Amino acid sequence: MQKIETITPEQEALKPVYVRKWIEIGTSTENIPLDRTESIVKSFRELISLKDAPLVMVDNPIEAWVTCCLHEQGVAVEDLDKTMRSVFAGNRDYEIPTASLPFNDIGLCGTFSFYDYMINVLGVELEESLLAKYKVWEETSNLWAIYPLENLTVVCRKPLEVHLNENNVLHRDGGAALRFAGEGDFSIYSLNGVMVPEWLAVTDSHKIDIKKYNDIKNADVKAEFVRKVGIERFLDMGKKMDSYENYNQEDHSWWWKSEYELWDMQALFPSLNTAPFLKMRNPTTQIWHMEGVSPSCTTVAAALKERFGGRDMKIIAAA
Repeated sequence: MQKIETITPEQEALKPVYVRKWIEIGTSTENIPLDRTESIVKSFRELISLKDAPLVMVDNPIEAWVTCCLHEQGVAVEDLDKTMRSVFAGNRDYEIPTASLPFNDIGLCGTFSFYDYMINVLGVELEESLLAKYKVWEETSNLWAIYPLENLTVVCRKPLEVHLNENNVLHRDGGAALRFAGEGDFSIYSLNGVMVPEWLAVTDSHKIDIKKYNDIKNADVKAEFVRKVGIERFLDMGKKMDSYENYNQEDHSWWWKSEYELWDMQALFPSLNTAPFLKMRNPTTQIWHMEGVSPSCTTVAAALKERFGGRDMKIIAAA
């Protein structure tokens, strides 16, 4: 086999085409007919050396996991649907452990995109038997998730809604970014690819109580909180204590790029005399961040020193 050293401009230009193709496949909400699903599952079970077995279709990943657990605990195939629904209604006769990832799911579309491009654009050749196996595997992209148990296959139907932003990550301001039918209310709320609490995704930005920022522990969720409500609303409640502009730009160029400022946000913490927060812009994403520092910090330099564990750090560049 000849080694591929370079690709042509025409081949390079097709990369985003294949990315878009597989994003559309991965986010499709259209379910295929049952007979085709049965054919795909049968071939897939053969591929992974499992004999043919009954197929159970469910509406969402939680239903899929509960169904798998019930089957493993001896519930007959014909009783799985009724028993699964009874679990969601409060039946505690069965043990449902923490869910595991499915054996095969739609997340593999990124892998399929790579192989599809390599085979059909760059002309990578596979042995006939290997190509046939790959095609069986690729066909599973028509299904959302597959749990191939020893004597049963559970397949999750596709979601009702999938919403992405311009960067092709889960995002919806005002509702669920990913929503399934069925039991358990399986919905995922996400802003710019970050899973957030439902209230942060669905509440109008001007109705969000800024003080709820203090209840958030995750740094990425905090950043999305600031991005949604707007940095201006935060600063309207605070008082600037120090700024990057007070430091020599030549010696502190990265401070200027990140626009570091120290703000007293005591209005958010009535019980405190002072509540300094370091404000900064991520130079890569352009997202504003607000990070609390100890009350002893009264300058940007002191706040940054605290962030770096008590060391004076001069940032030259960030990866």
